[in-house]
Amino acid sequence: MQKRNFSNLKEFIDNLHKGEVSVIDFENKPLACIRIDNQRYVEIMGKIAGKKLAVDVMLDIFHDETNVFVDVNMTYLDYDIEENYLIHANDKKDFFRALATTGLIAILPIDSSPSNNNIFLIQIPRIDAAKTAWDQIASITSKSK
Repeated sequence: MQKRNFSNLKEFIDNLHKGEVSVIDFENKPLACIRIDNQRYVEIMGKIAGKKLAVDVMLDIFHDETNVFVDVNMTYLDYDIEENYLIHANDKKDFFRALATTGLIAILPIDSSPSNNNIFLIQIPRIDAAKTAWDQIASITSKSK
């Protein structure tokens, strides 16, 4: 897993995830959700469907005491798939709170509703990392108000 680096605010903004990042209701619990391009979703599902799967998830936090960005890196082990989703955490605190609570991330295609039975759930390997990330995000964003 290669850590991405950004040198200025413009690079962060230019590399933000283009799809939706939100919290959806899943079995009456908040679930962190990343929506991706429909074609990319189909490509990933085509490679992994019906197979044993492990996904390594890393949360790289960048901040300048005002803005907090989190680069969510997912490596689908044994499938040569690596995805990065850069998120401006100041605007998506609910996403990171839900992630720290459940340890789950849902991946959905952009043009789909969660009721279409196409939610791909990823359990992050270390929920304590998500809790630590949430604590950092909450601490930094509360100081910058």
